[in-house]
Amino acid sequence: MKALKLSAVLVAGVFVLAASGLAYATDDPGTVKQEIASDKAAIQSQKSEMKEHAESAKSEETALKSQIKDAKQAGDKEKAKSLRSDLKKTHQDNVKDRRQDVKDLHEQRKENKQDRRAARQARRTGN
Repeated sequence: MKALKLSAVLVAGVFVLAASGLAYATDDPGTVKQEIASDKAAIQSQKSEMKEHAESAKSEETALKSQIKDAKQAGDKEKAKSLRSDLKKTHQDNVKDRRQDVKDLHEQRKENKQDRRAARQARRTGN
């Protein structure tokens, strides 16, 4: 979970740097195209990273459910109860991380859209 949060912060930092670099690169159309292509690639990489996170979260929750089932079958009610509370907390954390990932992706797409608009405007005005 901590790795998910760290990666989200790193990805957000990369996009802030890319967006700030775009402001200086508006004079050269080739550089603008490279920045936009870079932003698109970063968005695609974040989407695949989100899929990996979702798969790992699902497998983690499935493992906990399996442990709960085993504990119930063994008659260990206390362990099952403890595992259920762990599952609940894990699920809440996973949902929170997923929401943050979606929010970050939305921000990246918004920045990319603004960059494309700025490039289009620059081409129209002849800059």
